[in-house]
Amino acid sequence: MADQYDPRFGLAPETEVDGPARIKAIYLHPIKSCGPIEVDRALLTKSGFLYDRCFALATKAAKNGDASSTWRFISQRTKPAMSQIRTELWLPHKDSDLSDPLVQSGGCVVVSFENPSSPSWADRLETFHHTSDLSARPSLSFIVPLNPIQVAEPQANLTTFGIHTRDAKGIDLGGIPSIAAALPKLKLFLGIPKDQHLTIFKCTPDTLTRTNKNLAPLQHIGSPAVHGYTDQQPININSLSSVHAVSTLLPPENQPLNALRFRANIWISNTPAYEEETWKRYRILPKSGGTEPRASVTPVLSVVCRTSRCTMPNVNLETGTFDADTPAPEKKRGKPQPSTTLVQYRTVETGNQSALGYLGMHCVPEDRELKEATEQEAGLYVEVGDEIEVLERGTHLYGSTGDDY
Repeated sequence: MADQYDPRFGLAPETEVDGPARIKAIYLHPIKSCGPIEVDRALLTKSGFLYDRCFALATKAAKNGDASSTWRFISQRTKPAMSQIRTELWLPHKDSDLSDPLVQSGGCVVVSFENPSSPSWADRLETFHHTSDLSARPSLSFIVPLNPIQVAEPQANLTTFGIHTRDAKGIDLGGIPSIAAALPKLKLFLGIPKDQHLTIFKCTPDTLTRTNKNLAPLQHIGSPAVHGYTDQQPININSLSSVHAVSTLLPPENQPLNALRFRANIWISNTPAYEEETWKRYRILPKSGGTEPRASVTPVLSVVCRTSRCTMPNVNLETGTFDADTPAPEKKRGKPQPSTTLVQYRTVETGNQSALGYLGMHCVPEDRELKEATEQEAGLYVEVGDEIEVLERGTHLYGSTGDDY
């Protein structure tokens, strides 16, 4: 996505194009609302891409003797600095030491953030040695195991925490020594008050949430959709052309618009702006010349609804602060962007009354291809460069399918 601002990716609505839409980029977000990871290929599962939104940060009030204090997830909606928490994914390889605890846990997420404390001269020198940048601030990092072997009987250690209006569950990893040592600094970095606890939860196969809104037809997907710590659905797809189109509507001081603010899993190119909003089902066809092993079956996804946006796209990913336009002379503060523009130009339906505009589409993998891949004992992978074949088109209205299958 380094070239995402190139004008060739900004095809206006209803532009005629040669050839199919293609996957331009794939992103995973291991820790909900933290920095993403760009990958060349990703394994598709029933609950979305493997390793996507499998962790979440949460806080609760530190009230002595108050058993009613509950954990609540945190996000960039209230903690925009979470956008500055960097994540890397490390997975074992064929030469890995099988006795290494991180290998036994299936790998880890490396989490890094700027040291919120005043750095020492030694810290500054070490940072300069690694970055050759005198202005770079020292950072801290810690590792989060993907399948923590330190936690005995994981299902006995499940804790409930809130994500929006629903209860989620996960393994509380805050007691792992390396994580426990980093959490006080992370609290300081995020500006979390001293009278609140902070921890990180791990999603498990037994804590997946069944989707109960914007339901894909069971005749296509086979069994009810489930997801981890995503807000609604397993997969999100978006178009660079659509982001370019929105960017042209923004005040000049807010251009160009970074597409990564919208946190999609799949970014597509070679399709007119907003074209993806007409899709109901699509197939992902392997790119020619691919050499990596993958199942000899093509994934099919059902498109269930537009993505109703919240305030998170207003977070400037370079600064970790909320963006606004230049205020009028009589105003002290400008209007939040791009939300103000999305509300004005991208309120293309009335399904969600609280939506701050719509951009991007929610999708659900269909069971048939997942089962075929399992029978082949191969992974149902999606890769950058794969083509999109639209199987069905139609109209979408957020919330129109009821709340249960």
